[in-house]
Amino acid sequence: MPRLATLGRDRYHWLAHNPDNQPPHALTQHIPEINEIELDNSQSQATAREGLHVAAWNLERGRHWREAAQLLQAHPGLQSLDILCLSEMDDGMARSHNEHSTRELALALGMNYAYGVEFLELSLGTPEEQAQTQGDNDRGYHGNAILSRLPLQSPRLLRLPGGERWYDAAEKRLGGRIALFADIQLGAQVVTVVSTHLESGPENQQRRTQEGQLILQAIATHYGDRPIILGGDLNAAPTTPVIQALRAAGFAFEESNDLTVSTYQLQVNGRIQPGKFHIDYVLTRGLAVAQAPPPAVIMAAYPCEPTGKMLSDHAIATTHLRLCSSVSR
Repeated sequence: MPRLATLGRDRYHWLAHNPDNQPPHALTQHIPEINEIELDNSQSQATAREGLHVAAWNLERGRHWREAAQLLQAHPGLQSLDILCLSEMDDGMARSHNEHSTRELALALGMNYAYGVEFLELSLGTPEEQAQTQGDNDRGYHGNAILSRLPLQSPRLLRLPGGERWYDAAEKRLGGRIALFADIQLGAQVVTVVSTHLESGPENQQRRTQEGQLILQAIATHYGDRPIILGGDLNAAPTTPVIQALRAAGFAFEESNDLTVSTYQLQVNGRIQPGKFHIDYVLTRGLAVAQAPPPAVIMAAYPCEPTGKMLSDHAIATTHLRLCSSVSR
C-alpha cells in the first residue's frame, strides 16, 4: 500500500526555520501532503456481524504499539474489535523510533486502516521528549487513525482551524486538529466512522466547542441522518459545552460510555491508577448500544494490571453497538 508522501529534507528545514518569516497559515500551504489520507484495505475482507465492537484510544504517540497489540489480543474486553479509533499516532518520529505506529499496529492485528495527519512535527516533540530523544524525524507526521476489521470506504479528512498556535510553541508544529471519516458496510446499511482529537488545554474550551460544531456541520452536509460512530479524545468532561452540543445533536453518551471511570490515567509509585478526568468517548447516533457486555473503560497497560507497563496516559473506552431503526435523542 502506498505511504503518504514524505517531505524532502530541504523543505522540512525551510519550514522549521522559516527564513522568509511567513505566517504559519502561509507555511501550511507548502505541505499539501498532510491533507492526504493513507488507506489500506489489504488486511481484512471480513463481513459484518450482528453488531459492532468499538473502542477509542489515545495511544500517546503509538510508541508502545507492540504491547498495545498484545493487550488488544489478550484482554477479554478488547478481543475481536471491529473498529478502533486512535489518536496521537506517530509516523516517522524519532521519539517513537521512526516507526509508522498506525500501520504496524494494524498489521499486527490484521485490521485495515485509514490514517490522517494532524501535524507536521518540526521538532522532536514536547520539551520532555526533546530531552529524551536522539536522532532526526524521518517523516514528522502525527495524526489520527481508524482501524477496522471491515473494509473502509470513501475516507474524508476535515481539517479544523486554529493550528497556527502551535508553530511558536515549544512543540513546533504545522497543521491542526482533524476529524477523519470513513464508511463501513453493516448489513444493508452504510455506517460512517469518525476519529477525532479535539484541542487540548483548559483554556481552549471555546475552541473545542467550535471544533465540535464544525464536525457536526460536516456530518450534516455529507452524511445526513446516516448512522454515525464518533470516537476519540475530546479533551472535555461530560458536562462541558462541546459534549452538550454533541448530545443535543443526537449522540448518545451515558448509554455508550462508562462515565464513572476516568479515561485519563497516570503512574504513581510504579502503579497505574485512574486520574480525575473522563475525556475519551465512543459516541453513537442511529445505532443502539448493547446492554451486555456494558460499556467499559479498560486500563492501558500490558500485562493489564496496575504494575503492568503503562502504554499511554489514556485508558481505552469501549462499547458494543448494533443497528437500530431510528436515531436516539
